[in-house]
Amino acid sequence: MARKFSKSKKGTKTLSILFKISLVILIMLVLFNTVKITYKKYVYPTKYSDIVISVSNQTSVDPYLIYSIIKTESGFNTNALSNKNAKGLMQVLDDTASEINSKYNLGYSDVNLHNAEINIKIGTIYFSSLISKYNGNYYLAICAYNAGMGNVDKWLDQGIITSRLDNNENIPFNETKNYLKKVISNYKVYKILYK
Repeated sequence: MARKFSKSKKGTKTLSILFKISLVILIMLVLFNTVKITYKKYVYPTKYSDIVISVSNQTSVDPYLIYSIIKTESGFNTNALSNKNAKGLMQVLDDTASEINSKYNLGYSDVNLHNAEINIKIGTIYFSSLISKYNGNYYLAICAYNAGMGNVDKWLDQGIITSRLDNNENIPFNETKNYLKKVISNYKVYKILYK
């Protein structure tokens, strides 16, 4: 009888250890999920989601790509101002904003580029027009968003880059080369975290 009692005690100990291990694993999963949610919220935010989703639906630009541009351009700072006087979340120039507002009949009498809705709408419509110009090539559109269409067209005409943009090391401007890498990197992370 002593042996049966001993086996029962061992079985109870084993169950107790398994329970503790399961509890630790469960706690670790909960903590991991909490950390992941915190990471998403603070490092890769989806601020202004109502505006981004609405404009995304109107322009067919992936919302995660819009977030990636905003993150790269301004870090979600509505008051951002570049040394070239680009303004707001998507760092839009006044001339570009006026052109887009007129061309697409957006009806803004005051193009306040520090206003999140106006900035995201104009920036995304402009980016969407670049995607169309470059036949759906996001990479070329991203380069043009940073360096301007004139530069990208010149690089294509001179064979410095190809329409496939298979070698971004050939991009003559380091700023544009790094910008492209950042936007694409952010885009990949957004898609992993939120899809």
